Amino acid sequence: MNLDTLVFGAYLLLVTLVGVLASRRKRASDDYFLASRNLTWWIIGGSLVAANISTHHFIGMAGQGFTIGLAVASYEWIAAVALIIYGKFFLPHYLKTRITTMPEFLENRFNHQVRLVFAIISLTGYIFIELAVVLYTGSLAIQSIFGLPLAWGLVILCVIGGGYTLYGGLRSVAYTDIVQVAVLIVGGLVVTTLGLAKLGAASAGYSATPWGGLGALLDGSPEKFHMVQSWNHPDLPWIGVFFGGMWLANIFYWGCNQFITQRTLAARNVWHGQMGVVFAGYLKLLVPVLVVLPGIIAFQLYDPAVGLLREQHTLARGDLAFPTLVKLLLPDGLTGLVMAGLVGAVMSTIASLLASSSSIFTFDIYRRHLAPQASDARLIAVGRWTTLSVLLLATVVGFFLRDLQAIFTYIQKYWSIAYPSICAVFLAGFFYPRANARGCLVALIAGPVWASLYTVAEAQGWIFPLAFLTRAGLDFVVCCLLIAWFRSPAAAVPPRAIVDRSFGPEDLAFIRRLPWWRSFRFWSALLLAILVVLYVRFF
Repeated sequence: MNLDTLVFGAYLLLVTLVGVLASRRKRASDDYFLASRNLTWWIIGGSLVAANISTHHFIGMAGQGFTIGLAVASYEWIAAVALIIYGKFFLPHYLKTRITTMPEFLENRFNHQVRLVFAIISLTGYIFIELAVVLYTGSLAIQSIFGLPLAWGLVILCVIGGGYTLYGGLRSVAYTDIVQVAVLIVGGLVVTTLGLAKLGAASAGYSATPWGGLGALLDGSPEKFHMVQSWNHPDLPWIGVFFGGMWLANIFYWGCNQFITQRTLAARNVWHGQMGVVFAGYLKLLVPVLVVLPGIIAFQLYDPAVGLLREQHTLARGDLAFPTLVKLLLPDGLTGLVMAGLVGAVMSTIASLLASSSSIFTFDIYRRHLAPQASDARLIAVGRWTTLSVLLLATVVGFFLRDLQAIFTYIQKYWSIAYPSICAVFLAGFFYPRANARGCLVALIAGPVWASLYTVAEAQGWIFPLAFLTRAGLDFVVCCLLIAWFRSPAAAVPPRAIVDRSFGPEDLAFIRRLPWWRSFRFWSALLLAILVVLYVRFF
């Protein structure tokens, strides 16, 4: 047994042990699905980022770094702003009403039909877009580095990633996420550091150090370090990034998405929830260093046309950039550690998606429509069977994605069919009292149908091609117009339409006792200032 295998195996054992120990006190459905509503800010923030970052970042986003450059970091940096918006406007209401799932908010605001349609859309996206892609990309990474067949990689991720979620629920997921986000950050920094040193050594006039490599990186490919792309860029047009689908993608992902929000619903109080999301925002600033820079490094070293080391190795596709750096640059032991970080990211996302799918089916479909009087024991049993079923289905779908190109774009493009209508409904629910169930139901159904028809027509060449981020912005406008068209008369607005976003007395008293430097407002303002500086620097 070599050192890499030993490190990798020890990591899998550690994660499994943490997941089992963390779940030992579960007794009721709140324990299983919401970790007893007792998570603290640092667990929430770390778990949010661990759930979010997966191999579709290390494989797909690094591949976008290889082909496009730093501009793809807008997904991460705008996410930090979306997290602040979520913590400020959405989270206090979610916690005050003690909801368990995002569809539950829609029933409280509108009716059970809106809740059911959104639950079905969420489950479909989790299985066929998120979970299947994560399983596939994780298996691709295992195949690229360890040489195992794709099917074996799927089996490993299915058994380990699904096992502790099936057993322990959200508590296991949240605590194992802390281990995994730490290993993930360390592994990403190791690859970036060694990649920069290698680039410095390969570049004339630069030292063989990370600082020398950074200079070579910035000077060697200046076109890769512009955040703003042309208006008609197929993936990242500036119109879609700053005024369209990029904002909608992040508002949906961080504010309306059970996969992510489930951690914040389990917060001990509003302050812990808000500080958890702003902590996640700071971690998101770091993500491009971990995944986008390695993609640009791989471009300068191994691109078939201009790579400095193309005679030694070339990349057939950008999605292999990160695994290639791991395989070629890391010594024994470190390869196992970084691979542990990659697989940890996969398992964290798998666990989070399974926990979210289980919660939505159990509470929004099973208990709401099939068994309203089900006991806690029965709900946990249904949740576990749902977890197993979703895992097996997504594993099969993941196997058939093996010829997929541009993984990160695939995820964003196909989610963009659904999230404009979802954002329109949630924002109307919070800020437009005259929005009613009929208008939101029409928008939730008509939006994805229209976007799907446009996508098919575009693929067949029957219609003018439009960047999906730009199209998503137009879809959002149409959905908002539909909601406004079916609006209730001003005199007929029911009490449930007024969403109370104020803090409860206990939360308000707790926050008022805190010094200014521990406030959500202070850390949010500082985060926004850092983002402005980054965009100005890399405009």
